Amino acid sequence: MVAINTIKKSNQSALPQNLTAVFLGATSGIGRSTIKQLTIATDNKSPTIYIVGRSASAATPLIAELRQSNSSATIEFIERDVSLVKEADAAMKEIAKRETKVDILFMSVGFMSFEGRKETKEKLEPSLTTRFYSRVRAIQVLLPLLNNSPNPHVTNILAGGQEGPLIEDDLDLSKPGNFGVASAAQQAATMLTLTLERFAAENPKISFVHAFPGLTATPLLSRGSSGIIGFLLQWIVTPLGGLLFASPEDVGARALFYATNARYTVDESEKAATPTPEGLSKVARSAGGVFLVDNKSEAADNEKVLVELREKMADKVQAHVDSVFERVIQE
Repeated sequence: MVAINTIKKSNQSALPQNLTAVFLGATSGIGRSTIKQLTIATDNKSPTIYIVGRSASAATPLIAELRQSNSSATIEFIERDVSLVKEADAAMKEIAKRETKVDILFMSVGFMSFEGRKETKEKLEPSLTTRFYSRVRAIQVLLPLLNNSPNPHVTNILAGGQEGPLIEDDLDLSKPGNFGVASAAQQAATMLTLTLERFAAENPKISFVHAFPGLTATPLLSRGSSGIIGFLLQWIVTPLGGLLFASPEDVGARALFYATNARYTVDESEKAATPTPEGLSKVARSAGGVFLVDNKSEAADNEKVLVELREKMADKVQAHVDSVFERVIQE
């Protein structure tokens, strides 16, 4: 396990001037903590930071705090609801019109639904969309800008190393009885890793990270429920989690470490990354080229599961994603 003090010290090391970072999921939880720490770490270095979120008014206090902590930073808010793939697509295309490079694409957006499968107007389930489909679309649109960076990182906070068998004939879990908290979590994590491995093979300069944060005191649980379930999660489970789970501050520090440090950087871009702390070695990637990272900031070895999944399901997942995007984005 990498000590949190080692990580925080590394995060305070010299990050480059003029970083461009894009955050999906920065208004609460791990994303909020990470963006605050990135802004402080780039003080007087003129970063440009994009936040994509549902409500500009709700993000106003965070934006003010970021600007106060780093007066050199340009903070841009793009109001889009990424529970819709088409909204994520539009947000990324807006960024692509403004920028020539993206150094960090950081995605922690997502929630768990305890109320069964409810479809959006895109005929997709929103917790799956935020955890998988919209993340993949964001990467697709920004790939040219990421490849223009000297040290591009795509950092996903979800469940790296927790992959498992897929419901092969129902990847979007639309058939009766297939959608549940556990099945949706495993489906999203597994399809995400397989898709990231495809991106990694096609874009060797980009460092793709899929990290599992462990149990963290965030609003992840309470957002996806209403009624008595939502009440119990918000007022009982979440407060207890604050006592028992890791703090968003520490988990956010680990996440920033993954997005900037040479330990989680491909060889092609390593020289431009923050140096690996003394006494640590580079984390091994999966056989598919992705940094799968556990909650201790070490490599999450899930090759026994992934070997068969790559062989049987990687092409099917890609075909499914292509089909969904062709249908949704053209509407």
